[in-house]
Amino acid sequence: MPLAGFAVWLALLAAAGLCFPRRPRLAGRLFIALGVLSIVLRLASLGNVRPASIGIPLGAGVVWFVIGTRQLVKYRDPGAFAAHVRQWTALN
Repeated sequence: MPLAGFAVWLALLAAAGLCFPRRPRLAGRLFIALGVLSIVLRLASLGNVRPASIGIPLGAGVVWFVIGTRQLVKYRDPGAFAAHVRQWTALN
């Protein structure tokens, strides 16, 4: 389970990073999913024999969630979205 969870987590991170330049709102949704998955994976491992800190992984999940929420809020304005896409697709 941990390896499969990590593979999904890594795929979400890669997808969010690759989607950001042209689709920042989709990247925001993927970042939110990454944060939720981080928290779920940490809570799923609470029954392990070796106890680990709970604060750092939960904090990381909250950080990904906040980054995703910021993306959704920042680019809900069509003008901000158009300026972002224009910046990333400009040929210099």
